[in-house]
Amino acid sequence: MNAQPEAPKSSKKVLIIGGGPAGMEAAIIACDRGHQVTLVDDHSSLGGTLYFTNVDVDKPDLRYDKDRLVRQVDRRNIQVRLNTMADEALIREEKPDAVILAIGVVPSALPLKGLDTVPQAMFVYDHPEQVTGRNIIMLGGGLVGCEVGLHLAKSGHQVTIVEMMDTIAKDSYGMYKEALFREMDRYGIRLLPGTQCLEVKGNRVRVRNSQGQEEELQGDQVFYALGLKARSTEALKKACGDIPCWEIGNCIHVGQVDIALKEGWQAAVEL
Repeated sequence: MNAQPEAPKSSKKVLIIGGGPAGMEAAIIACDRGHQVTLVDDHSSLGGTLYFTNVDVDKPDLRYDKDRLVRQVDRRNIQVRLNTMADEALIREEKPDAVILAIGVVPSALPLKGLDTVPQAMFVYDHPEQVTGRNIIMLGGGLVGCEVGLHLAKSGHQVTIVEMMDTIAKDSYGMYKEALFREMDRYGIRLLPGTQCLEVKGNRVRVRNSQGQEEELQGDQVFYALGLKARSTEALKKACGDIPCWEIGNCIHVGQVDIALKEGWQAAVEL
């Protein structure tokens, strides 16, 4: 493998949709390789899902990585268009030679009675001033539910995590998972694995444990973290028509930041 990729044959007009880690890395590398880059995002700032690191008490390392990428974008001749929804009209307006899709993920939900009456876990970061309840019930014990729950516990809340599977934080691994469990234990988070949520009724949750016994949990606020799913790229790919198009980052698989950065780099050098 060559240390330095082959230089592009010509400068292209590149439209990158999505300002998370993958999109920012692709924009930086494409610009450095002589392409004309426009980076579009429908939020008011760059960072994608890493925006939560501005609030989470345990994420200074990820916040540094996100801020570093934002600074690198700012230092380059990259046109950044925030608060801009990408659609067929935008692609026609930009007339790009190539498009890179890095549109990320959205929260998953279940057809659970009453779930639509409570916020998704990222609400904690979006509106911290509205998280006023002392006793918090978190529906979902994957990595997102555990990390948001730990953030809440460290912020002075009492947290109960309800997880249908027998394993808490199944999507975590290794030393990080061990450290996560130590911290959750240290801050007194109540873990209820093998517990199915049957219904949400305001600040109460009806659950059934692995022995088939039902009970009602009472909290002051309820949030859910039932996983993430990739945003659909079909409409944007169709709008691109014959324009070469790459899909990178979480919109093709819900992965990790290092994988997203690698895919952003790869797409940029393939232009």
